[in-house]
Amino acid sequence: MSASHFNAQVRPKLQLLSQDQIKQIHLASLEILERTGVRVMLPEALDLLEKAGAWVLSENMVKIPSHLVEEALRSAPSRITIYDRNGSPAMNFEGFNTHFGPGTDTTFVMDIETGERRPTNGQDVARVARLCDALPNIDFVASMGGVSPEACDPKRSDRHNFALMLSNTTKPILFTAWSLEGLKDIHRMASVVCGGDRVFEQKPFLIHYAEPITPLQHATESMQKLLFCADKRIPCAYVSAPIMGATSPVTIAGTVALQNAEFLSGLVISQLKRKGTPILYGGGGTPMDMKTSVNIYGGPEAFLVHVTNKEMATYYGLPDFNTGGCSDAKVLDQQAGAEVSLSLIQAGIVGSSMVHDVGYLESGLTASCEMIILSDELIDMIKHILRGVTVDAESLATEVINKVGPGGNYLQEKHTVEHFRNVWYPKLFDRANHKRWTEGGGKDLWKVLNERVKTILREHKPEPLAENLREAIEGLLGSKINIE
Repeated sequence: MSASHFNAQVRPKLQLLSQDQIKQIHLASLEILERTGVRVMLPEALDLLEKAGAWVLSENMVKIPSHLVEEALRSAPSRITIYDRNGSPAMNFEGFNTHFGPGTDTTFVMDIETGERRPTNGQDVARVARLCDALPNIDFVASMGGVSPEACDPKRSDRHNFALMLSNTTKPILFTAWSLEGLKDIHRMASVVCGGDRVFEQKPFLIHYAEPITPLQHATESMQKLLFCADKRIPCAYVSAPIMGATSPVTIAGTVALQNAEFLSGLVISQLKRKGTPILYGGGGTPMDMKTSVNIYGGPEAFLVHVTNKEMATYYGLPDFNTGGCSDAKVLDQQAGAEVSLSLIQAGIVGSSMVHDVGYLESGLTASCEMIILSDELIDMIKHILRGVTVDAESLATEVINKVGPGGNYLQEKHTVEHFRNVWYPKLFDRANHKRWTEGGGKDLWKVLNERVKTILREHKPEPLAENLREAIEGLLGSKINIE
């Protein structure tokens, strides 16, 4: 049988829910919004909802009819392009395109010199940005630490975190702001770099992270920031973080229905403020470990919740926000390696748009530069897997099989020479035999990762901000951009 006209290549995918189950979750969320309602603490948002036809009740409670959700879903963009600092397209949030990067605002970091856990400072923010700037499989940057209280007013540290990232990478930035005023200042800095508000709207290089408060509450500051993002067209990941069994039902379906209602109500408010404002679907529902009271990052429930979230986002035609490259382990050990690998393959195989928290240890409390390097290697492997298997006349290789025949070998065949480079080769993982590994120093993986971190930080020089832009940013900060 000739295979000369046969060509098929399919991206590996994971399907968890049936379309009927997805619709059941959607309908449950609509029931929550119409029957239970949400608490909205900002008068401006309440006014938008009431004018649109929602029922505003006492104590800031709002019940949202399903037609407002349907209208919001129609106006929210299914495709969001994020640019880099220089205005070139960097990330396309659409379909199953997947992009990876670190998380924000860890309290501690694993020191790259001592290997010990310590409080973070501004140097760590700059280091992580510079590290991610150099890594080919890390698509965006986040603060992964914070400027220490001794270095600046803690209420203004969000601006300093952003300025440090801005100075150490050209890649897109995922950021948080402590208040509306902080968000305004960060937007001003970004607009200065872009060349004005209108240019920023056309070519945003930021994604803001904000949260409702589970269960079913939109706090004043969250609403202020969401509406400002809508007004200035700042892409926003509006992500609830329920804890199963504590702030949401202990069941996966119940938690997803609840967090979905929280997202949909936030979506309605953002689209009422400005139709077409870019927003990412997301939810971080994971169980509380009843033995430790820790919110779990690893484990099968986290895996299942994130897969479900992606399937809900696909149902709505929206980009999504997922987690990967993170662990509940306290150090980069075997547990961390297992959980990092599982979380990354989960996020990759479902095709989530934006995968954050790469490098998180201790359930998001501690940052690890070495784990970012490990994740970069794993993401490279996962990308190779996601290419799938090519099936055509060339790859089926019937001609060369016929030529070699029984008992032969393929080492000297032209077909092998032409295709052997398609095999994935690691940059850091060691495949040598024990003798060669020993002769090369016998380094374990942590040592290899740590050395790679130090090499990048010593040798990689990110493209600097133009001097006039740096001076303008420092003028807005009211101080120099200092690395402690």
